[in-house]
Amino acid sequence: MTTTRRHETPARQWLALTVLASAIGLDVMGLAVVNTALPVVGTDLGMGQGALPWVMTLYAVAFAGVLLPGGRLADVLGRRRVFVAGTALYAAGSAAAAMAPTGTLLLVARLLQGMGAAVCGPPALALIPEVFPDPARRTKAMSVYTAVGAGSFGGGLVLGGVLTELAGWRSVFAVLAAVALLVTAVAPVLLPPAVPSERQSMDLPGGLLVSTGLIALVLGVSAGPVLVVTGLVLLAGFVVREKTARQPLLPISILAGAPVRAATAAGLVFFTALNGLLYFAPLYLQNVLSYSPMASGLAIVPMSVTVVLSARTAAALLPRIGMRWLLTGGLLLMAGGVATWLMIGTGTGYWTGLLPGIVLMSVGQGFVFTTMTVASLTGVAPERHGVAGAFNITAQQIGAGLGVAVVTAIATAATAPGVTGSITGYHAGIGAAATAALLGAIATACTLRRRADDH
Repeated sequence: MTTTRRHETPARQWLALTVLASAIGLDVMGLAVVNTALPVVGTDLGMGQGALPWVMTLYAVAFAGVLLPGGRLADVLGRRRVFVAGTALYAAGSAAAAMAPTGTLLLVARLLQGMGAAVCGPPALALIPEVFPDPARRTKAMSVYTAVGAGSFGGGLVLGGVLTELAGWRSVFAVLAAVALLVTAVAPVLLPPAVPSERQSMDLPGGLLVSTGLIALVLGVSAGPVLVVTGLVLLAGFVVREKTARQPLLPISILAGAPVRAATAAGLVFFTALNGLLYFAPLYLQNVLSYSPMASGLAIVPMSVTVVLSARTAAALLPRIGMRWLLTGGLLLMAGGVATWLMIGTGTGYWTGLLPGIVLMSVGQGFVFTTMTVASLTGVAPERHGVAGAFNITAQQIGAGLGVAVVTAIATAATAPGVTGSITGYHAGIGAAATAALLGAIATACTLRRRADDH
């Protein structure tokens, strides 16, 4: 499918960008606003330490499993049509979560939310060049789109805390549903339509293999080895399928370059470390230090500000020192920042005990995210930049899903009764998250061995 060209006034262009940027905003806020509400959700629905992590994990794994098929679906059926379908699915999942009477139904709703975010995300990004054909305006539009993603996380943490404290955790999902419904309603009016081009294949077998394989693998962390093996077999089938398909979802050849492989490894451990800490932070702040949901959200806000500043620094440093050192150094900073939380106890202070680690890991986040984005496209043919970018985001979401499932499973196994026992579990999970970032630093340093790989 290709999008038709039509004359767009500047005002209409920026209104369209508002609609498109809402896709990344909803995706990021789908994690952030829930983060501060987790302890209250667990108490209200009777979700124990084993079930509560899945409120975050299932969203991430659904996103990862559907992202590549979602991107291809937009190419085949039309970007506007698929964007609207994705936001509608996200709205339905959010509404179902707001009304969920049990933890099980809440988890099903989170799956729908993650699928909706994955379906609307790729066409949103692909439509920006269509809405902004002028290169100068397009660059500005892309910077706005990126800024919305960065700002949505900090804003989501605060919004989630405020809503949970003032109106209950269900209001968090109700607000997401209302925004998604509004976007669904106005998108057909503001976004350009599409007309069919050459016939393209959807590669439905490949899509089913990768989606079911990832979901089975993550569920297998708690359900047992049978699902783990099933997931691995399905993903192996996906690799075989992509090597033989005429129009594959993921051309395996994009992994030939060392920068892409390094970016993939970084994406996996980046979100394992980040979401691992973000899962334990509100539980510790609210359940041990007795922070309110609003206060626990505000406690993490310095992360967003630091990431924005460090990302700008990374963009300036990248041409000078190269990918290898910036990516490796960023992961080491993340590992160190997360590891400082191993010292938390019943009386740890925020300014001297918690904030330094948040700032340190946030500097690392900015370094890693900027460098990883560049590396994910380095050495890849321009016509494959879209699928390469989608693949890297998939790796990130696997880290957010599979990685966090492993980290929280380790924490659950180490948890004992009482506050001290809970802190012991937090330490185990946080230690696993820090170790993931450290191993990622070693892997990327080894993958980008030669200076020639840095540029």
